[in-house]
Amino acid sequence: MLQFLATSTPFFAVIALGALVSGRTLFGPDSVRVLNTFAFMIATPAMVLRVMSRQPIAELWNTTFFMALAAIGVTIMVLGILIGARLRALPFPNAVSRGQSLVGGNFAFLGIPLMLAFLGERAAAPIAIGLICDTALIVPLSIGLIEAGRGAGSVPVIAGRLIRGTILNPFMLSIAGGLALSVSGVAIPEPVDRFLSFLGNAAAPVGVFALGLAARQWSGGGSKLPGLRIAPLVAGKLVLHPLVTWVVLAVVLKLDPFWVMAGVLYSALPIAANVFVISERFETDSRPIAGAIVLSTALAALTFPFAIWLVSATGP
Repeated sequence: MLQFLATSTPFFAVIALGALVSGRTLFGPDSVRVLNTFAFMIATPAMVLRVMSRQPIAELWNTTFFMALAAIGVTIMVLGILIGARLRALPFPNAVSRGQSLVGGNFAFLGIPLMLAFLGERAAAPIAIGLICDTALIVPLSIGLIEAGRGAGSVPVIAGRLIRGTILNPFMLSIAGGLALSVSGVAIPEPVDRFLSFLGNAAAPVGVFALGLAARQWSGGGSKLPGLRIAPLVAGKLVLHPLVTWVVLAVVLKLDPFWVMAGVLYSALPIAANVFVISERFETDSRPIAGAIVLSTALAALTFPFAIWLVSATGP
């Protein structure tokens, strides 16, 4: 618990800062969208490109582990989309954002330092695979589905929007570039690497700052975040996702305890700020998602240690 609290403290501090300085004299009503556009279109792709290019993917790859995480993530996300679209009658793009929140974990901000703390140097392998699963599958697929669900059209037209939205977006293009550099062994020139580092380091704080800014603007308008719309998202991410991952990796596939722990740690993370960034950019009702991100991060201080205990209790 102490490790999680220490790691998550900057997250809450930046949210609080965004809420504290919010005001029309400094940040107008369009400021959240501007900040999110910067994080989505510029800073995050720079960060992803640099991080992916520096991972020795070919040496660290574990196909079974990746396929399991991918199958679990897509299945839970699709389940969330179906529940949102069919049972709650949400617009399809809004349902996609809800589905993404069930599996999109705060990997870059919390996951990497926590996995390094609990797994040591061997964490490099699951970190690389987790990055690919999250940034190369869940995020591009969510964007593609949102794009495909915007407006009507024939099946070929919708399929074309899905493909373009999934492949031709800043996340996927930066991932493709990073993977190409990693596999080829070509290093990014030092001046370019410094530039990407400078730019990419702004991705997380800008997105989280925009989250705090938005929360303050919404509260100033007298609107409240409905708990009934937030609770299922939080429960799905903090309980359903890690529990299903543990069952699949430990009980069904019987993987080595190291990979089971890595998978559960990956799945037990709270909802990522980039879910809010994408939802805000594509206007898929980001308010409950923003509330779910803050609440899931706070509650993860309790659920994350429990997930570690669950894995440790079933280990050798």
